[in-house]
Amino acid sequence: MAESCDRVVEAVEALRASGHRVEPDAEFEHWQVDGNLITSGKLMAPALRLGLMDGPVRLQ
Repeated sequence: MAESCDRVVEAVEALRASGHRVEPDAEFEHWQVDGNLITSGKLMAPALRLGLMDGPVRLQ
């Protein structure tokens, strides 16, 4: 669980550093990213899509 929380924090910091507006709800379960409401679990998607953070590494 701590690792997923770290990834959420990483995504928030990366998005904010690149000029995006990122605000949590009171329970930190949903986030407004540039006016779009998304869940914490999907918060990394915009950061990954924009190349602001690395995705998961797959072992071969």
